[in-house]
Amino acid sequence: MKVGDCPSCRAPVEFRPGAGQVKVCEFCQTVVFRGEVNLESLGKVSQLVDTESPLKVGLSGRYSGTPFTIAGRIQKSNPTGTWDEWYLEFEDERHGWLAESEGEWKLLFPLTNIAVPNVSQLEVLGSFALRDKKFVVEEKNQADTVSAEGQLPDFNRKHAYVDATGPKGVFCTLDEAAGTTEAFVGSFVTLKALGFDPNDLSPTPKRAALRQARCTQCNGPLELKAPDAAKRVACPYCGALLEVQGGALNFLEMLEKPPFEPRIPLGATGKLHDPTDEKPTGDAPEWTCLAFLIRSCEVEGTRYPWDEYLLWNKTEGFRWVMHSNGHWTWLKPIPAGEVDLSFRMAKYGGQSFRGYQEVFAGTDYVAGECYWQVTAGERAQAREFIAPPRSINIDETGTEATFTLGVMIEGDLIAKTFGLKTKLNPAVGIAPAQVNPFSKKSSEAWTFAALWAGVLLVLVMAFSALGTTETYFSGTFSVPPGAAPGSPESQRFSEPFEVKKSVPLEVKVNAPGLSNNWLGVSIDLVNEKTNEVIAVYAEPSYYSGTTDGESWSEGSNDQSKSTDVVEAGMYVLRTTPSYEPSRPTDYGVTVAADDGAGVCCPLFIFIMLLLGPLYYTLRANGFETAKWNDAVFQTSPGVSTFPYAKNDDDDD
Repeated sequence: MKVGDCPSCRAPVEFRPGAGQVKVCEFCQTVVFRGEVNLESLGKVSQLVDTESPLKVGLSGRYSGTPFTIAGRIQKSNPTGTWDEWYLEFEDERHGWLAESEGEWKLLFPLTNIAVPNVSQLEVLGSFALRDKKFVVEEKNQADTVSAEGQLPDFNRKHAYVDATGPKGVFCTLDEAAGTTEAFVGSFVTLKALGFDPNDLSPTPKRAALRQARCTQCNGPLELKAPDAAKRVACPYCGALLEVQGGALNFLEMLEKPPFEPRIPLGATGKLHDPTDEKPTGDAPEWTCLAFLIRSCEVEGTRYPWDEYLLWNKTEGFRWVMHSNGHWTWLKPIPAGEVDLSFRMAKYGGQSFRGYQEVFAGTDYVAGECYWQVTAGERAQAREFIAPPRSINIDETGTEATFTLGVMIEGDLIAKTFGLKTKLNPAVGIAPAQVNPFSKKSSEAWTFAALWAGVLLVLVMAFSALGTTETYFSGTFSVPPGAAPGSPESQRFSEPFEVKKSVPLEVKVNAPGLSNNWLGVSIDLVNEKTNEVIAVYAEPSYYSGTTDGESWSEGSNDQSKSTDVVEAGMYVLRTTPSYEPSRPTDYGVTVAADDGAGVCCPLFIFIMLLLGPLYYTLRANGFETAKWNDAVFQTSPGVSTFPYAKNDDDDD
């Protein structure tokens, strides 16, 4: 241990071995650098801001079986707030940083002997690789080190940084100062996983006092539900927007009061498993509604508003519920590094999401307490990718991008969860991630039709196999010489034959001698008992020749006709031929039973089977067309394109 005097106040300063070359004087807040010969001053830092952190320098914990001690602490700030980073010394001579921000804890370790990209070359939503792992930039900003305590490895007043996430919960921070970029990689953790003694993590008195704060403008009581995480509070009585800093509320601005009461009252609680979790376990967590926002975008001169509700659970963290035109969506934050983005496509968890819209959204109204430094009128570029009923939503500002996974839920579930007494409005129109209600019905209808079409086919084949194929008469007739076509002299009669049961008949006329000619035969089946006559007419014709060296032919030497069901009995066949007078020809007539598949009217049944599937398919296509007609992409505020919209000319 090295002991020396503070260069500023001459108080004793002690350096523990291996704990870093910088220490903050406990008496005058001078940053003391341990040089090779003397202790040097790096200037003073401000008093520590009360960030209401449960940690303090000197606490011990254990991570992955290795004990560690909190050796130092730095406080950083940027235009959006102040946060703490705790320097950890491990017994195995490693050191790391525990960053605390917005209720989340990230344990990071330095990454050495590796090429690191410059922060200045990266942009929000840009990507870079470290040791074959891809990281996506979620935030790029400048940070000032405003205060510190304990012993530290180094000290930089100002630096640029990016925060990025990778697959499977990996987190990365790049810090760039004095032309050098350092990389720190780790993951999200909990204080419980770090093995701190719970008795050392008791809340501070200021945090308890803030829970029962009052508005600085109207003195209205503000019962904060999550004082640890709140950074902005919008008074529900007068509309004042207040900043939470150092255990106190400071007035920022007056907000317009919302045009309607929140559908989920502020402070309302309800138990619900996270709908984005496919296999929830254990008891459902209890969620508290912390804030109510009204946001909107403007497309083609028309304002489209929606409202959002911030929910909080001490263990699960923050969730969002979004409401628009009676449609409700549950939103869960996810790391950007787990989402693969391409042109109007996103992939998450093995599922593909199609780009639906990109707009510039503004915050119009705020009430309640928020974990970020919200301001009225703040704008963000909002993108939505859909795979109904799920969606990937991205809000991007100039310095930060947040990703959420959404899933549509029923308004009745919201009402039941939070015990709402006021009936929620029914859904109107089509939501981007709404499941096509006709798609499933269309699929089921086609499955039903295919099943019964198969049954119909089997029945047709069965009837065909079991149907009567018996031939009742077969004979050949000649045209008498000199007989006029269609005259009584040309008529011929068959011997009587028996039709053994009531069946439809197939009557076939065959004229093998036809060549570039035709033959019409009127056939009368005369029932000898009732004298009932069943008439059919068949006209085979056959022509052939050669045109431009190519042979051709058309027609046939035979033709068949079917009758309705005829009664069983004895019949006589009478034929009356018509032909070109100069070219008569012999012909044959065959009468056979025809009671196969035709008796089941398969064509009619098949057409009826198609009506349902076609109806639901048309409705499903109409639903998708109507939804995608509203898909909008804004390249800049006020400039909108509708790439999937159907033009009026398309129907011409």
